Amino acid sequence: MIIKILVDNTALDGFEAVHGFSVIIEEEQKILFDVGPDDTFLRNAALLGIDFDEIDTLVLSHGHWDHGGGLTALQDKKLLLHPDSFTLRYRKRNNTPVGLSCSRDELKTRYQLQESKEAIYLTDNMVFLGEIPRLNEFESKESPFLLSDGKPDFVPDDSAIAIKTDKGLLVISGCAHAGICNTISYAKKVCKEERVYAVLGGFHLKELDAITQKTIDYLKENKVEIVGPTHCTSFKVRDEFAKYLKVIELNAGTILEL
Repeated sequence: MIIKILVDNTALDGFEAVHGFSVIIEEEQKILFDVGPDDTFLRNAALLGIDFDEIDTLVLSHGHWDHGGGLTALQDKKLLLHPDSFTLRYRKRNNTPVGLSCSRDELKTRYQLQESKEAIYLTDNMVFLGEIPRLNEFESKESPFLLSDGKPDFVPDDSAIAIKTDKGLLVISGCAHAGICNTISYAKKVCKEERVYAVLGGFHLKELDAITQKTIDYLKENKVEIVGPTHCTSFKVRDEFAKYLKVIELNAGTILEL
């Protein structure tokens, strides 16, 4: 399996860095997971020699601009997302919008749109998790986002991809607003697999607090072999992870073989 990072907050020399996330997953087929905030993913993909004619399916992790803003750069493909991805949402601190710039009707004219709260298998081994239950006592208890009516937005559309491998599960999150531990637990349930080999993507952890420590404890308890926190995971959290876990560095332009 090959993972190619197209968009991240950091980039290898020659690639563009931008706040957002986008990866291509090459397993039985090629899947584009998130597209970042704009068309940066296309330029970085060109440097990697990627032909988007070979990619039929896009998966959106959740309805935030830094993951779905680039949707206007492609068309005539399948697009799978949670139905709540079109929610109007705002930052709590300054009331600026953080949702998608495209409406449901607009995306229907560009893509073969599929909306699902349920888990959907993309290949025999790769699954879109759909809506992730928030079951542990420490994750997704507060939110920096608001809905249009002023109520907290806990981003119920936040999802991830899980892939069954010979070594255990590979879990790839966009931002993990549901909590990366909740995400892993649900991936284990959906895939009926207790082993977790690697966890990559945005973990949405910023501080060295109790949530970060409990996340580290969870990853250790599950004997996760490889951790690749990126995008919305602060550098000080990544450094803390590296004290206890095998952490790999991911940037735009990175090609990872697992």
